[in-house]
Amino acid sequence: MSLPHVLLGLLSRAPASGWDLKSRMSRDLSLGWDAELPQIYPALRRLLRGGFVVMKRRRSEKGPPRRVYRITPAGRRELHEWLAEPLALPRPRDAALARIAFLERRPREARDARLLEYRALVVAALKRASPGSTAARRRWRALLEAERAWVDAERALLEAAAAEEPAAPR
Repeated sequence: MSLPHVLLGLLSRAPASGWDLKSRMSRDLSLGWDAELPQIYPALRRLLRGGFVVMKRRRSEKGPPRRVYRITPAGRRELHEWLAEPLALPRPRDAALARIAFLERRPREARDARLLEYRALVVAALKRASPGSTAARRRWRALLEAERAWVDAERALLEAAAAEEPAAPR
């Protein structure tokens, strides 16, 4: 996935400024993409030079005029070509997932505490996740529900292992 294509996708929904695009990405985790403003503005300039978007300055109530970008027909074609490319499984690079991968290196009580902590994060994200008006949002919600089920299963395994441990001698 590339940031310019994500921006084209967002602009296909509605015109926006760079700031608006950043806000949309931050709010909608179902996109599976996040970027900072220093990444967004150069990507928008490249899209503008390529003819994939047009930009119009709009008055702002506070500060300098806003630059509002709108997708062009060439941008829509580019977005549709990108959407038609073969799909692949996502390859996450996330320190939190790596920490979870090595939980077995920790004592049982520490693993359970971390799983409870992670479950709370998943439940909070589920509460914020909308029921899903798009396939991406429905996918995000299903992933969160699967994560919650996985945490519960892992905790059940920990409890079962603890029950099988011989009692410590007195």
